[in-house]
Amino acid sequence: MDVHAAIYSRQSDARENASEASTITQREKGVEEARKRNAASITHYEDLGISAFTGVERPDFEKLLQACRAGRINLLIVYYISRLSRLDPLDAIPIVIELLNLGVTIVSVTEGEFRKGNLVDLIHLIMRLDQSHNESKNKSEAVAGAKNTARDLGGYTGGKAPYGFELKAVTRFTADGKPIVVQILVHTEKEPEVIQGWWATIKKHKDEPYDPKQRRHPGSLGGIVNSMNNEVIVPTRGATYGKKTKDSAWDTKTVKRILRDPRIAGFAAIPVYKITEDGQTTTQIESYRILRDPETMKPLQIYDPIIPPEEWYELQEWLDGRGRGKGLSRGQALLSAMDVLFCECGAVKTSHGDASRVKRSYRCRRRKVLPGQHAGECTISQPALDDHTARSVFALLREVENDHEALAVLAEATRRFGVANEAPEHARERAMLVAERADAVRALEDLYDDRKAGGFRGDIGRRRFIAEETALLSLLEAAEARIATLEEVITPVIPIAEWLPADPAADPIGPGSWWAGATIAERRKFIKLFVDRITVYKSKERGGRTPVHERVTIDFAKRSEQAEESAGRAL
Repeated sequence: MDVHAAIYSRQSDARENASEASTITQREKGVEEARKRNAASITHYEDLGISAFTGVERPDFEKLLQACRAGRINLLIVYYISRLSRLDPLDAIPIVIELLNLGVTIVSVTEGEFRKGNLVDLIHLIMRLDQSHNESKNKSEAVAGAKNTARDLGGYTGGKAPYGFELKAVTRFTADGKPIVVQILVHTEKEPEVIQGWWATIKKHKDEPYDPKQRRHPGSLGGIVNSMNNEVIVPTRGATYGKKTKDSAWDTKTVKRILRDPRIAGFAAIPVYKITEDGQTTTQIESYRILRDPETMKPLQIYDPIIPPEEWYELQEWLDGRGRGKGLSRGQALLSAMDVLFCECGAVKTSHGDASRVKRSYRCRRRKVLPGQHAGECTISQPALDDHTARSVFALLREVENDHEALAVLAEATRRFGVANEAPEHARERAMLVAERADAVRALEDLYDDRKAGGFRGDIGRRRFIAEETALLSLLEAAEARIATLEEVITPVIPIAEWLPADPAADPIGPGSWWAGATIAERRKFIKLFVDRITVYKSKERGGRTPVHERVTIDFAKRSEQAEESAGRAL
């Protein structure tokens, strides 16, 4: 009978320098063994960068099993039996028994031959599998123990250093005085300046409208990436240090991931990896989880920040607003990119320019139609909606003395005006407090997600949950109380007399009015003081002939709910 050999090789770690010496050696020795046995055919299967001990699916190993079951392979050659599996022998033996029962002879280049019908061979094989399992288990425990020790001593155990940092070896001492060399994160020489430059560019341009004559907005992620790749030429880390990635270029996903990393704000954090639909953990970073002091629940700040923590939270809020259809305003549209203009379906509306003033419009930017949503376009005239919005705000201002709801809107607008014009020292403290509040809300959401996923079971788990929740809610309450105190200090005079014409019968947005002479930026600031949301509904008549006031609802300014109320309690 002809011998049809298969060589299976596996290497647990894909080398950064593309070296595959381990699998090359396994393959060469396997081919040599197959030729000694006069194999009529030799097929090679290889899984690179996959550890059998992790239980991660091995694509080529599955193909090998299918070939054996189909009768195409009757000789399986491996370098070590451990190349087949380092799982518990009770899990690995059924695979081996199946192969032997299929008439497949298993040959280990270093350990001998195993075939069906030889009890001694089978016992030997089981012993080898058990030994491989124990070796891997002991190695795993030793590595985990070393990592835990390094982590307890303040060392970094997260693999490659994140962008902006590099690893530095330092000597730390254990409780019994034993010296241990650990790696810590320190700033690189140039990368922090790159990150700071991104944030400075965003802050400088984020409120500027998009110029249709330019290909990209300079303050967008796309504009930053384009500048680094084509104008300023900032090398990527791969171009600086890598070999496989020496020709890499910047892209928006990379920049966004770096800016999302809490470590650039000095916080201790761990990446959260994306999980596929079948439950497998990938190497793609989905988000980051900030590590906290178990008693105070405040973020652990263990690195020198590249971006101040309060500004990092401001950056996160800006990043949350990035996305398809949510970007920067195009041209001189009043209501674009203010996060106030929405379609009835919930999608944002963006401006659509045209050479003719009459044809300028706001359009729905939904990506796909969901059940129950409007069919076709939902477009509204830009000049008509701008006019309606401005007149609605001025009408409200004229009713303040006679309308309690209008008075409440004015109170909130006054608060917002005061925040926008407060003293620098108060503004900085407020930014820190808002950052603390936002961080506490995020932590509460993580806490509730963990519990929903099945964590904190039993009496001990419940006590831990209550303790962590109480600490986080205390942080929220303290931040809110101090913010309220700062707001009491602010006593702004909102310039209603400047905005409204002296003559009550005069047109508040007509020629000679404050509105007519205001810039787009000034008008936007004015609208943001008084308006939270504008919702546009699809016209009931063909050609959009329905009057604007019948298609639009305006939600005027009101104080947002307290963070702790929106977070809720999951007890």
